[in-house]
Parts: sequence; structure tokens; C-alpha cells
Amino acid sequence: MESTTSTLTAASPHRLAAPSNAGAAPAAVGGITYTFAAVTPEMVHQVHRAVTAYCLAGLAGTEREIEAVAEAALIVDELMANVQRHAPGPADLVVTSEPDCWTLLVFDTSHRRPVPDTDEPGEKECGLGLHLISQLSEGWGSFRTANGKAVWARYPKPTSDIAPQQHQEQP
Repeated sequence: MESTTSTLTAASPHRLAAPSNAGAAPAAVGGITYTFAAVTPEMVHQVHRAVTAYCLAGLAGTEREIEAVAEAALIVDELMANVQRHAPGPADLVVTSEPDCWTLLVFDTSHRRPVPDTDEPGEKECGLGLHLISQLSEGWGSFRTANGKAVWARYPKPTSDIAPQQHQEQP
């Protein structure tokens, strides 16, 4: 059996525009790109850490922000796990930061579109990644590319968790 080694490489900035037939797929400018010869469990862990660091950059580090970044990284974990299971071979991950959200895209060589499992969550141990992505993200989808497909998800950035103080007169 041939062994494949993947190297996690990042390039920044990355410019991406979804094709006009992509429907609701977002167009994004700026961000980071990771390229993989093959997706392995070790790569998924490295990407998780790298995406977490990227998304935390520029945030104040409040508890709410840290939770939001953890959920965005979990979406990336699920997208990458799907590539590992269903589309072995080269893949690209693109993470962009927009004013109100992060856009997470995974490009792979499979032409098969993702379809959420029809079982109810909790009835199976695997195959529920798209349900999780659907629950956590503000939207997700896929579009065909010349070499396969791209699956994307948008995760909203947290708003300030500091509410304006109301001044009340004490009697």
C-alpha cells in the first residue's frame, strides 16, 4: 500500500469568487488557504488549530467570541472529515473573514454533491456532520467545480456581548 504524506501549507491572501451558477454560494475576498495532497486525521487537527488562531485574530477574546470560534472550527472539522471519508485525494480549505461572518469552503475532487442523512440525529453515530453544520451555520451549500465540488458554510461572527449600561437614579 502506498503511503501519502500531506503538508499543511497556508497562502494569504486568497481571492475567491463563486461561479455565477453557484446560486447562494458566497463570494469572498481575503483570507487563508490550506492545500492538502490528502486529508488525514492529523491534518484535521492541524487545521482546527490554524483556523482557531485565524478566527481569533483581531477579536477581544471574550467568552462569547471564543465559543463562536470553537463552533466555526467544529464546522471546519466536519467539512474536512467529509472530505476524508468521501473524497480521498487533494483538497483545499479556504477561510475568509468578512465583517459579519467567516466563510468556510472546502474544495475536493469528488463530483458527488453532499446530501444530509435522512435519519434523525441521535439514531446513528456517523453521517450527521451536515446536520451539525446546518444547525451551527447561518447557511451552507455546495457547487460544482471543474475538478469536483466545493462545500461552503457561513458562520456569523459574534456581536458585542457588552450591553450598554442603563443609568438609573437611586432614591
